[in-house]
Amino acid sequence: MQRSIILKVQAEAQDRNVPLASILSRARIAARRLALPGVPAWLDKEVDGYAPDDDLPAYRLVPGHHEFANPQLGWRPLVHEDGPPALPLRHSVYDLEELLHNSPAGFLTTPGRPVRMIAYGSTLDFHTRYRIRNIDVLRALASVRRLVLDWTIALESAGVLGDGTAFTPSERTEAYLVTQNFIAQNQSIGVAGNVSGGTNTIAPVQSADDGIDIRRVREFLAETSGLVGNLPAALRDDMRDAVAEAQAEAGKPAPDARKVGKALAVIKDLGMRAGGSVIATGIVEGVKTLAP
Repeated sequence: MQRSIILKVQAEAQDRNVPLASILSRARIAARRLALPGVPAWLDKEVDGYAPDDDLPAYRLVPGHHEFANPQLGWRPLVHEDGPPALPLRHSVYDLEELLHNSPAGFLTTPGRPVRMIAYGSTLDFHTRYRIRNIDVLRALASVRRLVLDWTIALESAGVLGDGTAFTPSERTEAYLVTQNFIAQNQSIGVAGNVSGGTNTIAPVQSADDGIDIRRVREFLAETSGLVGNLPAALRDDMRDAVAEAQAEAGKPAPDARKVGKALAVIKDLGMRAGGSVIATGIVEGVKTLAP
């Protein structure tokens, strides 16, 4: 068995000597091999940078200390009544780490708009800049590192480890539910992807206490298994794995309703992600009829 990529990411996230950009790249591989919505999009933004119209996580808003260029005294502070304004950090993690590495002065700077002031008996325009302390950028990067660590710990606790970068259908099902819960508890990393035609947060369709009509579930799974080939190619393997996982549990003499419910939740989500075709819609509606 190869070393688990989940444990590898977890170990690196705890090692301050490993660049965060490297950790995120490996975490992105794991998230995509697990076919997880939500987390890969967040990792992509951290690795590649945030677009101007992207909503930023709270940890990427840092204090900006405003200064103006006095021709006689150099850079002097501009005092804001409400304190330093919050500045967005849209750079990629790699760029931020490089900027910090090349900033021995202990701060980064970004240009500000000119200000007009009365000085020396005249109205003059002065260049301005914002000074961002290195420690505030480091805190933002530490927040990302902590989120990655917490996510991998949650996956490990659920038994999602993988063989190298390969995961079983059962692990992918568990990883989906773990990640949905993780996103719900950490709103700063955004919603679980943009799902066409439905909600982004899919809860298990079955609780452990309510029971489920296994006969109907088996019939539904048998029918769905024959329709997988008509779904978009990018989702076929994921759907086959999810259906096989549900069939394996539903076929037992005493099926675990919780496991069946979680597998059905994944099938429903995949059907929603497949778009509005008749078959995809039928799969989604079929799962809904099985929910108590």
